[in-house]
Amino acid sequence: MSEEVEVDIEDVTESNLKDIPASCRGCVYWECPEEFDKAKQENALVQKQWEFEQKKHEWFIKTKQEFGTCGKIVYYEGKPVAYAQYAHADFLPNVKAYNSAAVGKREQGVVFISCLYVSDKTMRGRGIGEALLKSIADELTSREFKSIETFARRGNPENPSGPLEFYIRNGFIIKDNSNPEYPLITLYL
Repeated sequence: MSEEVEVDIEDVTESNLKDIPASCRGCVYWECPEEFDKAKQENALVQKQWEFEQKKHEWFIKTKQEFGTCGKIVYYEGKPVAYAQYAHADFLPNVKAYNSAAVGKREQGVVFISCLYVSDKTMRGRGIGEALLKSIADELTSREFKSIETFARRGNPENPSGPLEFYIRNGFIIKDNSNPEYPLITLYL
C-alpha cells in the first residue's frame, strides 16, 4: 500500500456538483436506468453526456431535499480525486435490476451506496476510499440510520460502487450471494 494522504471531504452541493469526476457526473445508471441503457445500446453515452449531467443535477437537488446529504467529493490538494453517492434505494431505481435479495427499505433505516469511486488511479491504495467510506458511515450514524448496503463487484477494482474486497476489509458482510458477480453486502452502523 502506498503512503496515506490527507484529504478534504465535502458534501455534494449545488456549488460543487461540477467537481464530481467526469466519469460519474453524467452517469445516471442508478437514477435513470432505462435512458442510460438505451443510450449505451445506441453507443450514444458521449452524445448524451450533457443531458445526463442535467439529470444527475436534478437528481441531487430532489434527493437532497427529500433525503438530505446524498453525496461526497474527496479533494486532494484542491483537486477532486474521489466521489460517493448514496440514498435510500427508492431514489435509485436500478437497484431492482440485480438478481438478489431485496435491498433494505427506507423504514428499516437502510441507505444504499450507488457509487464510491476513487477516480484518480494514482490516488488508489492511499486510504482515500476508506476515509470516504468512514465519512459516509459517520454521517449516516449521526442521522440515526441503521445500515449501509451496496452491490460490490468481485475481483474488479473498476466497479463504480467499489470492489467487494474493499468493503469486506472495512467491516461489510455478505447479505446475499444470489448474484455471484455482485453480492449484496451490508455494514451495520
